[in-house]
Amino acid sequence: MSWDAYCNLPSADVACIAGVDGTQWGKKGDWKFASGEGAVAAKPSLGKMVAVSGTKYLIVNNSEGVFFGVKGDNALVIKVLKKCFLAAIGNKGKQGSLIDEINKFADSLAKGGY
Repeated sequence: MSWDAYCNLPSADVACIAGVDGTQWGKKGDWKFASGEGAVAAKPSLGKMVAVSGTKYLIVNNSEGVFFGVKGDNALVIKVLKKCFLAAIGNKGKQGSLIDEINKFADSLAKGGY
């Protein structure tokens, strides 16, 4: 199975899986980290700005272990595990679906020790 398969969140426009050092392992769509963005995204916290492709998202919530950031009508969700993290961007109105989907993928990774 390709790492890209862990990024196939139905409600996300783009998504990625990356190591805790920010190195991208797989993606959905045109996900791109500019230099240093992956390392920052690997350590989200409330009130912190996290950038993806130069677009900055303000982390405003943590629900069900998932950090949630906003920029306009878009939402960024980040789930950090032991060895990697999953991140996805989609419509802000799909926040609940994005959180549910990212947790589903993260559960299988966590069971595998990631």
